[in-house]
Amino acid sequence: MSSNDDFFATKKAAAVFKHGILSRYPVVFAAKAGMNVRDHRVTFLDGYAGQGRYGDGEPGSPLLLVESARQVESFRSVRGIFVERNDANFENLSQVLSEVECVRKPVLFHRSLDDCLPEILDLVKEDALFAFLDPFGPALDFNLIRSGLLSRPERPPTEVLLHISVSTVARMGGQLRTARADGKPLTGSPLATAQRLNRFLGGDWWQEHFATVSDKHDDYQATQAALTVADKYRDMIAAGTGFMSMSMPVRPRPDLLPKYVLALFTRHVEGVWCFADALGKAGADWRRACTAAAWNRGISPDQPTLFDLEMLAPGGDVTESANNRDWIATIAANILHLATTVGPFRIADRVTDVYGDTLGSAWIPHVRSAVQDLHRQGLIANDGKGKRFHYALIRRY
Repeated sequence: MSSNDDFFATKKAAAVFKHGILSRYPVVFAAKAGMNVRDHRVTFLDGYAGQGRYGDGEPGSPLLLVESARQVESFRSVRGIFVERNDANFENLSQVLSEVECVRKPVLFHRSLDDCLPEILDLVKEDALFAFLDPFGPALDFNLIRSGLLSRPERPPTEVLLHISVSTVARMGGQLRTARADGKPLTGSPLATAQRLNRFLGGDWWQEHFATVSDKHDDYQATQAALTVADKYRDMIAAGTGFMSMSMPVRPRPDLLPKYVLALFTRHVEGVWCFADALGKAGADWRRACTAAAWNRGISPDQPTLFDLEMLAPGGDVTESANNRDWIATIAANILHLATTVGPFRIADRVTDVYGDTLGSAWIPHVRSAVQDLHRQGLIANDGKGKRFHYALIRRY
């Protein structure tokens, strides 16, 4: 069984986080981005759709996007476009999608995304477009995103959610460092992977970030270098396009190094705000999955050396758990620091700074509670009331 086949056999905890995003954020995108589009038309594009469903029956990204479309069917017209080049995966995907009711008939492409993207962009030119790109390894072309998806006009809206494999970049960087230390050129499979990474990352610039990785077994240094590469790659993709980006490293377990990064590209601060909210809620799903996996391995989640997974209160009550209180206190400190050092600012413009280390754990109610706590203490003027409180200026009294 290949690693790709093994991935589709059962959903891992790291995939739970990703799917937590896909079950939430596309709904928000459709509701907001489809508001001023003709006939409220929205397209969800899954550029690497896979089999559609895991071997254990759990829904894959195509079914999650179909369900998201259902949630807004009363006020948005959402179509799914699914791309899969692998023959066996495509056959299974077609069968899976034929068994579910879709709001609009899905469009399937049995080709590579590189090959069919121009056709897709012409097909959706009047639709708001949310594209989810989750290739197995570095299969993407740098220009496919920057000069393709991110070259669409500002209207109708476009957003791209991209999976960046940190583990692949780290592993390849380590192999490159070893080859250089031995004075040997890359050959065979490592050379092919490096060439794919060059294509994905827009050149061989990433290789220099591994010059300081001292040992081929130093996974921590290699992963930190890979995360730096992912950040620079996001900046390069967004530069000059009018898009901003934010990202979240995702770990298989709390005690392991990040395996991948989820990066959102959006033109609007509201996208960043809502994505941060979805990250926090997906983080709750992930912690539950990690806790269940720990019990299955015979490890108590109460062991602080492995897990700090105090479960959220039922219903997401932001007043009951110690974690929630800690998150609110951290966010409040971040807000007060920004108001003191930057001056008056809007939370909508400084979302990642406001969340800080709580990104992927906290969500909107925690930010609101932090603002309200600061207001009650007489420290800031914003009272945290209203749906658009994040657009009001935060200033110190």
